[in-house]
Amino acid sequence: MIKMPRLLIIGSGITGALTASLVRQERKDLEIVVWDKAKGAGGRMSTSRSPTSPSCIADLGAQYLTVTPDYVRSHAQFYEDLIESELLQPMISKFEGMKKVASGTLNFVTPNGSGSLVKYYLNKADTFCIGNAFTSLSIFSVWGTSYVSVDGAEVRFEHEVESIQRSEKTHWLVTTSSGASEKFEAVVMTMPVPQLLHLKGSVPELLAQSPEITEKLKKVIFSSRYALGLFYDDYPGFLNDLPWAAKYFSDDPMIRFIAVDNIKRGSVDQLPAVVVHTSVTFGQSHLEDDKDKVQGLIVNHLPDLLPDFVPPSSMKCQRWKYSQVKRPYENTPGCVTLQESPLLALGGDSFTHSNFDGCVDSAIKIVEEILKKL
Repeated sequence: MIKMPRLLIIGSGITGALTASLVRQERKDLEIVVWDKAKGAGGRMSTSRSPTSPSCIADLGAQYLTVTPDYVRSHAQFYEDLIESELLQPMISKFEGMKKVASGTLNFVTPNGSGSLVKYYLNKADTFCIGNAFTSLSIFSVWGTSYVSVDGAEVRFEHEVESIQRSEKTHWLVTTSSGASEKFEAVVMTMPVPQLLHLKGSVPELLAQSPEITEKLKKVIFSSRYALGLFYDDYPGFLNDLPWAAKYFSDDPMIRFIAVDNIKRGSVDQLPAVVVHTSVTFGQSHLEDDKDKVQGLIVNHLPDLLPDFVPPSSMKCQRWKYSQVKRPYENTPGCVTLQESPLLALGGDSFTHSNFDGCVDSAIKIVEEILKKL
């Protein structure tokens, strides 16, 4: 039996999922593996569910997609596909306080949550998973022994990469924080730059040999903030009096954005969920605080912005240490090759910008490198 080359994609956010999908379209002879340190896919485009009512969902990261006229044209195939698949629809709900955008710019929402886009692209890569967390994705599950089908891409959660070490001349030995290790002919890292700078093994050695790349990586800066999801088992009266589905609060020192998530997504028949995003200033100043403490501060402040506010049935507080790219990698190349053979490539919104189109650009560049080297 001929052994297929193995490609590891680190990170199951939208860039990693797009990369897996686009590679699979071009190459059926690669064994694609996706590892993520989280318990499920999505990254900053993951969708959370109420612990008591699974149909009550909320996006704690990306809220909607804004598409500039240039991207409407250059990424038309992606948007047409997602709209036809009923995963995107035009934003029709009322938003207050949105910044003015260029003529021809479009806004889209995800009826099933932003995580549905990640799930869609992982499915297009013919993925299956080993691990309990895969029940959150409607993708074929395999339990027990690890193996890969001919056309499948394997996804593993709770696999936090700790070290990437050169193994012989043709492979990378990738080791997780739990001690698991496997060999791959190519590795693509899509996590935020600050995380990859802490990897062990050959990565720091390669960075030492590439001072220009290292300097540019160290200049990448992310903003930080908190998000709070409020899940309701019935419809609280205070939501009836809101004249908007989402609102930006530009003058509030703590809260920057509030959305009635199901209304924002056009899913009026779902149980209500409210999403709250803090300001970056508040997020930075409380970044190391206990999440329960931060959650309490936010909830106590909400009655000042939402008259007759009613506490929810359940809550989820999310700390986004790497929320959005404030300063990306210089000249935003989309992908940076740290070593050509065996391939070790870097991608993600750190190398473009923090929106869907930036991740598409990065995935396209990553795939170009993979197809040249494997």
